[in-house]
Amino acid sequence: MTLLKSKKFLIAVVFFVILYFLLSFIVAFTAFSIGEETYKFSPSDLGIPYEEIQIEIDNTFISTWWIPANSETTVIMLHGLRSQKASPEMLEKIKIFNDTGLSVIAIDFRNHGLSGEGNFTFGIDEINDVYTTINYFYENKGLNSFGIWGFSYGATTALFSGLEFYNQTSNVELLGIFAESPYLDLLEVFTDQVAYRTPLNITMANLLKPGTIYLTNLVFDFDFNSVKKSFGNKNEISFPTVVVSCAKDEIVPASQSRKIVQILGLNATYEEFDKCNSHGGALNSEPERYRKILENLFK
Repeated sequence: MTLLKSKKFLIAVVFFVILYFLLSFIVAFTAFSIGEETYKFSPSDLGIPYEEIQIEIDNTFISTWWIPANSETTVIMLHGLRSQKASPEMLEKIKIFNDTGLSVIAIDFRNHGLSGEGNFTFGIDEINDVYTTINYFYENKGLNSFGIWGFSYGATTALFSGLEFYNQTSNVELLGIFAESPYLDLLEVFTDQVAYRTPLNITMANLLKPGTIYLTNLVFDFDFNSVKKSFGNKNEISFPTVVVSCAKDEIVPASQSRKIVQILGLNATYEEFDKCNSHGGALNSEPERYRKILENLFK
């Protein structure tokens, strides 16, 4: 009888260990699952002239749209995770920038949209996509005054780009950075999503963190804490920076944006949209306020 109980106990332990690592792997796999869907939309659908330019980088390429206007300032636009420059949300923003008279360069990050494959590191290595784009347009179009706008994944990448800007570029100026809903703690974002989208509560989801970190390192050779560590290892940002967040963002908590602003220092300001209750919903919740922030930063 004792032997039978021991076997049952051992089977139960093995079952829960397997279940634990299976759920942890699902969290890790979900984080790195980008998808291959590409949108067929373009600025021409909105009556906006543009030029499609492919830029070579490290045995791959970056797909960009060059949308000139009567402005000395050009804004680099960086989309969110699993998105692309041709998404309806990005095209909406492109039209706003174009309407305000700003020139725009919209890019597809590596592994997204029409760009080629490359390292996927949630913004850490993707800064090279930004620097390569800026240097290309300086050398080939004579552009030397830039702003950077980014959303979520693109927002974190924009901030990292600003923190290293003058080490990676030359003869160009950065007027400012508009970072909408950047993330600081990736692990919190993805475990919160597990609790939000599955029957697991937040306590149970948090128990998956050690397993998720272990499997992400093992399978994807990536440290889920590296984004947070990278922010901690940088100096304060040297450029005017506005960090925007929705008060009730269901993907990236507003608390992460507030912490980022504290890390960035005196050149960073925080704008919370109280009427906004969805990830990426700041513009639609208060369009005039959003536009005013853009214009004050980039013009």
